[in-house]
Amino acid sequence: MISIGTEVAGLMPPDEAPKGNIEIVKEKAEDGARKVGKAIADPKRAFRYLKNKVDARAARKKALQAEAEVRPVLEGAKVTWTQNAASEFSFENGVLNLTTDDSPALYQADASPIPVPEGYIPEISIKGAMLSGMAVFGFLSEDKSNWLETATFASGELDECLLVDPGNNKSVNLVIANAGTLEPSKIILESVTVRLVPRKEGGLPPSEMGQVGWNLGYAAAGELIEVAEGVEGFAPGDLVACSGAGQANHADFICVKQNMVAKLPAGADLRDACSTTIGVIALQGVRRADPLLGDKICVLGLGLIGQITVQLLVANGCRVIGFDPDPERVARAIEFGMEAGGSNPDEFLMQIRNFTGNQGVDRTIITAATKSNIVINTAMQVTRRKGVVVIVGDIGLDVKRADFYKKEIDLLMSSSYGPGRYDRNYEEFGQDYPYAYVRWTMNRNMEAYLDLLAKKKIVIGPMIDVEGEVDDAPAVYGALMDKDAEKKPLAAVLRYDNENLEAYHDDPTIVLQGHRKFKPNKINYALVGAGAFGQSMLVPNLAKSGDKFFLRGVVSRDAIRGGNFARQNSCSLFASNIDGALQSDEIDMVVIATRHNEHAEQTVAAIKAGKHVFVEKPIALTWDELGKVETAYNECPQDKKPIVMVGFNRRFSPALQRIAKELASRQGPIMVNYRLNGGYIPKESWIQDEQGGGRNIGEACHMYDCFRFLARSPVKDISAHAIATANTPYMKNDNFVATLTYEDGSVCNLIYTAVGPKKGMPKERIEVFADGDAYVVDDFKVLTKASANVKKEGDKEIIKESPIWQSNDPDKGHGEEMRQLAQSFENGTEAPIPFEEIIETSAVALTIEDLLFNRVNND
Repeated sequence: MISIGTEVAGLMPPDEAPKGNIEIVKEKAEDGARKVGKAIADPKRAFRYLKNKVDARAARKKALQAEAEVRPVLEGAKVTWTQNAASEFSFENGVLNLTTDDSPALYQADASPIPVPEGYIPEISIKGAMLSGMAVFGFLSEDKSNWLETATFASGELDECLLVDPGNNKSVNLVIANAGTLEPSKIILESVTVRLVPRKEGGLPPSEMGQVGWNLGYAAAGELIEVAEGVEGFAPGDLVACSGAGQANHADFICVKQNMVAKLPAGADLRDACSTTIGVIALQGVRRADPLLGDKICVLGLGLIGQITVQLLVANGCRVIGFDPDPERVARAIEFGMEAGGSNPDEFLMQIRNFTGNQGVDRTIITAATKSNIVINTAMQVTRRKGVVVIVGDIGLDVKRADFYKKEIDLLMSSSYGPGRYDRNYEEFGQDYPYAYVRWTMNRNMEAYLDLLAKKKIVIGPMIDVEGEVDDAPAVYGALMDKDAEKKPLAAVLRYDNENLEAYHDDPTIVLQGHRKFKPNKINYALVGAGAFGQSMLVPNLAKSGDKFFLRGVVSRDAIRGGNFARQNSCSLFASNIDGALQSDEIDMVVIATRHNEHAEQTVAAIKAGKHVFVEKPIALTWDELGKVETAYNECPQDKKPIVMVGFNRRFSPALQRIAKELASRQGPIMVNYRLNGGYIPKESWIQDEQGGGRNIGEACHMYDCFRFLARSPVKDISAHAIATANTPYMKNDNFVATLTYEDGSVCNLIYTAVGPKKGMPKERIEVFADGDAYVVDDFKVLTKASANVKKEGDKEIIKESPIWQSNDPDKGHGEEMRQLAQSFENGTEAPIPFEEIIETSAVALTIEDLLFNRVNND
């Protein structure tokens, strides 16, 4: 079921202002995480995507029914170039030399139009090199008003074959634009050749790279195909209703968490049951109002949720009056048992007076959606003294004090589907609330609503004004958006046919059409876990590390975020689990950026599959996990050991690299004091639970690696002490002091705290003392050396801070880390951090965790 309020509101006028070319190029060059974030907040884009999917499906059906035509491959027109914003430009003998300007997104050069005959698609082969920087190669429509495809390339060799679907355009335009960077890029294109190839039989798109996905919808019902291990009470073949944005989407197949699913009772059908999400929003609002038999209740806003609210109240023995600016909706609510109602505000106040004997209603439930404050203040007016107002809809909340205060009204908020909503443990991990203490959870509300449907206490059918197959989705949305329609629809339903079930299979891996060419001379890798850190930090730094790495695939359970990132980077492989990458002969390395609790298992699987591994810290959360990683690596034959690297990036920062160089010939041990003012993170965060393992294991491991790097000696002894955390919001493993001594006599101390300020103090400060000198690193932006601060002015010595390295932005070594990793592959040497040090540092973190919690490790 389409949620009229949430999904359609963003599609209504005023129309979205058209974007200029600069804005569009910027948008194309953004990282995937930001694009997905925008998508969720932009239903217009989501709607356009759904329409494109529907159009593509229709095209495939049409093509399958038609007899395939055999067409020859044609040679395309020769490409010539003209200068646009490029600061340096030459095009001679078919070779383009280009230096971009310093704008973030301007067109730098334009190619001559590429004519495309009907039934063909252009295949453009590009050879040359990105000598520096990054650039977007984009294809524009015939009139240059729309983008068809884009590809972003970083420094390195260019040997690409790009496909673009021209749609109905008779020609396409190739342009080169800046990719959001403010530094000039240098490009040389030795050749650009065009072939025109026939469209594939079946109407499949020649390239999927421009097909960005969106989460749309949150109310669905259907048949269970598969049940995850450990889930009880469900079986394949069950008919169920599903709730939740990001889960109960408009799609042929969806994957939904256990507590967001309820089984249909006998007598309930799928068409009605797909309203469950909307129904439980109404039901929870009624529960918050706590109506009594015979109560007089006002419902403000008689859209779909309001209509269901009316029916629930009538079924509860209440007398209902309602308001909506649409008289037709008022009339419909009266058909469902509402006693009185109006659409004129002044007349409605008189109706309330007559309906309640000038006392006011006992309770008011607001199911309207408006940013206006009129609704909340109207609710205060119509509600009696000591009455209750419940907010269900998204409304303005600037309440006038007079009525609120004089009547001493209880103002309550209804939280969506009920208890459990927005509780990560309930929604994500399936932890139910005790029945005796929380009678009506979100899931039990779903069951109650479905039971009312089955017993015909709630009637949904008459409210479904628009209905169609998913192929008709654009027309369905069009009807909902038609502001000139005589009758505004209350509810809309999309149906999915069963023909797709025949194509269902368990293969977790797909190959995307229009992907970039395989690079046999590079380290082809797959990003495992397409979160913000992997997308915005790891992949860009791998791309800048000497043209050694090539992103070949993405592994993610999130088909939207992961799929968008795979297409944005023109990857060939997209998989829902790591096996898809490990079984591919085209993947040399996996870059693991999943939640911490998955790192060890995925690392072991990759090692056993013979793949190189870069895993974000930590490599393990338990002694058992660490042992399995160590065993897997040690069991590899010496000549087949893969490179295993952990993202301990701080040792690669310019500041610590400089200190290490200065201390290369030190005579005695060192002393280090590392202070990390981490800021408070709630206990409910995944970082603090079993997925993250806590901040000692999850982040302080960075500090232990820095100590090991500077000391250049194995750990000898460890001690650790935490603050008292009883009756506080703090945790032991992010408020502690740890002291490590090393075999060479060095002593390193870490103060890790979350009780400090988030502002007003840098996060990290390192003090290193050695051989009569000292070094201080401030937040990885400034490095000072004590002896360099001593200046002579005449006969006097003065202390004046004189940095020996500094940067405007913190540099924690991510770029250098990847550059050295690339060198390891280039030279055939071990990882930049020896495996033994990785294990030792991880063991230090686990030991300190045991000390903080008074655990005894018998290993």
